This record gives sequence, C-alpha cells and structure tokens, in this order.
Amino acid sequence: MVVVVFSPTADGVIAALLAPLFMTIGFFIWDVRWTASGGSAFALNMYKCLTASIGFIIMCLIRGFSNMDIASADVFTANNIGYLLLSSTLGIIVGDLLWLEALRLIGAKHVIVIDSIKPFAAAILGRIFLQENLRPPAWGGMFLTVLGVGVVSWEEQSKSSQSKEDAEDECDDTNAVQIESDRIDNDADDIGTTQISSQNTDDKVSIPDDKSKRYWRGYTCAIINVLADSFGSLLTKQHGVGMTTWTINLLRFGFAGIILLLVSIAMRLHGCYRSSRIDGHSQHTKNENKEDTESTLHIDQCCNTLSTPAQQQHLRPLWYQLPSLKLKGWLQISGGVALVTFLCPAFEKFALFQITLALAISLSSIGPLYGLLLEVPFKGKRPTIWGCLGACLAIAGVVILSVFGY
Repeated sequence: MVVVVFSPTADGVIAALLAPLFMTIGFFIWDVRWTASGGSAFALNMYKCLTASIGFIIMCLIRGFSNMDIASADVFTANNIGYLLLSSTLGIIVGDLLWLEALRLIGAKHVIVIDSIKPFAAAILGRIFLQENLRPPAWGGMFLTVLGVGVVSWEEQSKSSQSKEDAEDECDDTNAVQIESDRIDNDADDIGTTQISSQNTDDKVSIPDDKSKRYWRGYTCAIINVLADSFGSLLTKQHGVGMTTWTINLLRFGFAGIILLLVSIAMRLHGCYRSSRIDGHSQHTKNENKEDTESTLHIDQCCNTLSTPAQQQHLRPLWYQLPSLKLKGWLQISGGVALVTFLCPAFEKFALFQITLALAISLSSIGPLYGLLLEVPFKGKRPTIWGCLGACLAIAGVVILSVFGY
C-alpha cells in the first residue's frame, strides 16, 4: 500500500529531488574510501548491487512485494519480470559500463554534454509509449534545469582538468629529463637509437587518427548509454505497476549483482586454470626474468595464494576482485551503498510512478547542484561565480518543472 503524505504528485516531486541528494553524499564517501583502496568500478558495481539487494529483501519482507489493492498473480507475470530484468541489463549492466567507458575515452566534459539530452529523450519516450504530455512551460523548465546542471558540471570539470594538467606538466618535465638522460646513455647504439626515433615518429603521426577513433567510440558509448538508461526507465514504469519500489529494485539490482558476481567467479576460475597450467614452467623461470615474476604474482593473486604481506601489497586488486579493507573501511563503503544504491533508487522508482517520466528524470539529474553545495563542508571548496549562476538556472528550472511539469 502506497503511503501518501501530501499528494501523489507532491510526494513524487519531493522523492525525485531527494534521490540525487542521497546519491551525491554517497559519492563523496566513495571518492575518499574506494579510490584509496584501488578497487575497480566493476568491483564497486558488484558490491553495491549485492549489498543493496539484502536491504531490498528485508524491506520487501516488511512492506510486502506488491501493493495490497492489486492481486499478486496479475503483477508478477513472466512478461513483467522479464522486462524488468531487461531494464536491469540496459540501465545497470550495459548502461553503467558504457558510461564508464565513455568517461575513459572522451572525459567527463563531453559525457556531460551527451547526458544533457537524457530528460528530452525521456520526454519523447513518455509521449510515444505512455501518452504523457508536458505543458509548454515544462519544456522551458526542463531546458533551464539541464542548462544549469550543465554549467555547474562543466565548471567543476574545468577546475579538475586544470589541476590535472598542472600535475601532468610537472610530471612531463621530470620524464623529459629522464628520457634525455637515457638517450645520452644509449648514444653508442646507433641502430637502436634510429629504431626508437622512427617508432616515436610513427607514434606522433598516428596520434590524430587514434584521437579521432577514441572520440568516435566515446561519443557512441555515451549516446547508447543515454538511450539505454532512458529506455530502461521506460520499461520499469511500464512493467513495474503494482510492485513496491523495494521489489522493483530487488529485481533490477539483484539480477545485475548476480550477473556481475558470476563474471567475477568465472575470471577467478580462469586465473586458477592458467595457474595450474603454467605453474611448473613459472617455477623454473620466475627467478630468471622479472616479467615472469610479475605474471606469476598476478596469477597467484587470482587464486588468493599470495602468502607474504610484501607480495599482497605488490599489486593492486584485479578489476574483478574486491579490495582489501579494514572493517571501518567496509562500513564506510557500505554507508555509501545505503545512500547511492538503496535510498536513491528507492526514491527514484517511487517518483517514477507518481509523476511523468520526463519530470522524474529531469529532477533526478540535479546531483551536480548538490555536489556544488556539499563541496564546502566535505572539501572546503567555495563555489565559483559560474557555479552559482548554473545553480540559479537549475533551481529556476526545478521550480517551473514542479509547477507545470504534470
């Protein structure tokens, strides 16, 4: 049974506004703890999906799996469950991986530009498949919200990129001195020097082509992610009718967590299989070649056979493995999971069934606005003029959407 506090629409708007707040606070926690642990995005995605699913199971047992006014037999059909699992695949597994790949290829600035079309894609999908109409002022509010969030995000990424460029310049100066020293040491080997120079020339010539291909792949990943995420939300709203928000998230995150866990187990078994095949050979050669030693350490790491503390700290955790953290660290990571993967999706899915698809996605995209405000207590950074301007535009858009968006 759905509990109404003010009105269904007002409750939906409030839930959509609170969801990105929970997500942003959780991101600040992860930024400190998970980054320092050396864990991969895949491992974090697997851990958060499986951990949050435990909370969803508990809430389903307390609140029920379906609304009391709808028969369970009409809700939990093979068709509805199948489409919700497809929604999980599109939005969590495929969408998150493509989003992370786009960030790697083209950077956050360009991904922000592509992400800005998500509310408009949701509005079009809602109009076609759900017959949801937005009033003309709502389109203006959506544009202001997207523009304001884009300005805030762009400004934050500009400051971050500038800091990275300064650090890279210092690193390049150090590397240049080292390279020059290596060239002086190897001047006697004319053939080797000629080959290296030729290789460097080829690399320089191929940089434009590689950059063009990288941007093409990055923009493709970002666009597909927007479409997959929007379509996943559409499927959830179409086929999650009658289910509680806890049940919907249990199906979506539980399914994604199981798939990612199976991938992790398969990679571990593959590593152990490789270890059993080359164990005899590596025992004879690992003392002769440093590369063989590195390979052996990676294979041992797959099977968790590193025995000494020095060996365990030699390598960072593999992309499909959880990092090694103390209890306090795992508690903090789990706190971030409770905010990002438990409360945030619960409020998002509740809002999805109370307001239009476009309004729900637009309001849930204001996370950078909260990030601008939370940087003061978390990192001691003051917002810039452009950041404040973007925040004002986003707030104006949110007000217009909340009044005319349904």
